[in-house]
Amino acid sequence: MNVPKTGGEEQVPRSKEGGFKGWFQNLQMDAKAARARVAKLGLAAVLAYGLLDGVTYTVAFTLAFLGYEKSTGLNPARNLKSLLGIVVLMWTSNNVTRPLRVTAAAAAAPFVDRFLKRLQKALNLPNQIFAFAITVAVVAGTCLSVAGLLILSRLGT
Repeated sequence: MNVPKTGGEEQVPRSKEGGFKGWFQNLQMDAKAARARVAKLGLAAVLAYGLLDGVTYTVAFTLAFLGYEKSTGLNPARNLKSLLGIVVLMWTSNNVTRPLRVTAAAAAAPFVDRFLKRLQKALNLPNQIFAFAITVAVVAGTCLSVAGLLILSRLGT
C-alpha cells in the first residue's frame, strides 16, 4: 500500500470501519508505525523500546493486579476472567503511552548503544547481537518472574 509522506514521516492509513472494530484496527496500524519508526533508529533503539515496554507492562500489570485485588477483595489469580480483564486493561492503558515510549527509546538509544558495546567487550562477545540477546533474556526473565511470582503468591490464598 502506498502511503503519502508529509514532513519526512509516513502517514498511517486509518480504518474507515466504525465502532470497536475500527478503533482496534487503527490501534494495530498505529502500533506497526511506531515499531517501524523505532526499528529505523537501530538495534539500540529497539532494545531501549523493549526495555521500556518490559518495565511499563510489568509495573502496569502489578498495579492493575493489586488494585483489582484491593478494590474488589477478590483474588484475580483464582479467576481467569478477572486476570484476562486485567491484562486487557493494562494493554489498553499502555497504548496511551506508546508515543512517549517511542520518544524515550530514541533518546535512550545512545546510552543503550554504549551499554551494548561495554557488555560485548566485557564478555568478549563476537558482536552486539549477542549482547542484545543477553540483555533481552535478562530483562524478559526478570519481568516475567515478577508477574509470575505475583500470580503464584496469590494462588495459595
